[in-house]
Amino acid sequence: MNTMVGVREFRQGLADYIDQTEPITVTRHGRTVGLFIPVHQDRKAEIAAYVQAAKKANELLTHMGITEDAAVAEFESLRKAASTRQRNL
Repeated sequence: MNTMVGVREFRQGLADYIDQTEPITVTRHGRTVGLFIPVHQDRKAEIAAYVQAAKKANELLTHMGITEDAAVAEFESLRKAASTRQRNL
């Protein structure tokens, strides 16, 4: 079953349409202007990759003798300095 929606409805309901499994026909004034085909990736694999990356980051911080709080504080300091420089340009 192919769902047909107008451009405005599609824009407003995009978050819901992304989770569907069937293609969406997008229309403007009753004429087809495009097709949206949701792509579902393997979320378990994505989550596993993020978990692995977090483990590696924690191992690196431990190896360098840096706490997570110290890394966050340094990041915030650098972000504020960059923001200040940008405003002064």
